[in-house]
Amino acid sequence: MMIEQSTVPQSFFALLEQDERDALLALGVPRAFPRGALLMFEHEPGERVMILLSGRAKISRLHDDGRELLLSIRDPGDLIGELALIDGLPRLASAIALEPVEALVIPAQAFRGYVDARPRIAVVLLMVFARRFRDVTLKLSQLVASDTVGRVAARILELAERYGEHSEHELQVDLPLSQEEFAAWAGASRASVAHALQTLRDLGWINTGRRRIVIRNMDALRARAA
Repeated sequence: MMIEQSTVPQSFFALLEQDERDALLALGVPRAFPRGALLMFEHEPGERVMILLSGRAKISRLHDDGRELLLSIRDPGDLIGELALIDGLPRLASAIALEPVEALVIPAQAFRGYVDARPRIAVVLLMVFARRFRDVTLKLSQLVASDTVGRVAARILELAERYGEHSEHELQVDLPLSQEEFAAWAGASRASVAHALQTLRDLGWINTGRRRIVIRNMDALRARAA
């Protein structure tokens, strides 16, 4: 079984050694999900974990008024659902397929046994948790300290680093998110994000198309996001 290559560094699967990967793949069952499928839902018990084999998923929570807060994007090789498994509490967020996804579904008890039998895996999990904690801390500081344009610039930069493709003097990003999802990720309304994107276009820093952004001035975006 092959896991789709991702340009995002340090996924859980990428940090494993070959024998650890083989043992992990033997624990679960691969399943295919269409775009929009609910892989895991908020408040459910942590009875399973998943490894994304191909495709991407979003991790999100719903406000009481129904608005979505998009917390992160998971890529091939990423582990999903491990927090509820470790602390035994209901899930804090839902995982939803952004595109057709294949995932390895592993029962919680089997994954616990896998970790217990291989102490190095606990260290790998700590590395993954540390990276995610840094990411959440950075996004929280941006939410507090930045205006909408700054947050949108920061999210564009993250997408560029993860999925950008160079073409001559430009960097093109095919978005895995709809406009509503991108706004939820930036922590702003769709109208505010649309205005911010127009501002960045007027400055000549980006061009946009349907689910596509072309970055013309990466340095300016970095300065605006800082």
